[in-house]
Amino acid sequence: MCAYSIDPLTILIVEDHPATQAAMLGLLGASFAGARVLAAGCAEDALALCATQAPHLVIMDIALPGMNGIEATREIQARHPGTRVVMHSSNDMPIYREESLAAGAVAFVSKSATASELIPTLASLCA
Repeated sequence: MCAYSIDPLTILIVEDHPATQAAMLGLLGASFAGARVLAAGCAEDALALCATQAPHLVIMDIALPGMNGIEATREIQARHPGTRVVMHSSNDMPIYREESLAAGAVAFVSKSATASELIPTLASLCA
């Protein structure tokens, strides 16, 4: 489903809820065959994984323990400007969308629209 020019495509999920993280791992594994799908439960772990694993795409929750996803997105963009961050949050208010995009996220997908929007959004970013 993804014709990314770098093989293998590496996707990092940053999600602190274990059940949501597991569901995302399954969804992405099924949708992007051959991709390396990694997970972090907090922003600090995500930053460490970005430094060592160089993910192409990061799916970032906003509400995280410690550093929030908007701050983490800002850090990822400063340290790894080629990494594309998609904000994925249940906090679907205009201010969160605006702050996410201002921090460097390339898209915002509400968790309520995961089934219909997440995979097409990710696929469009790696075409």
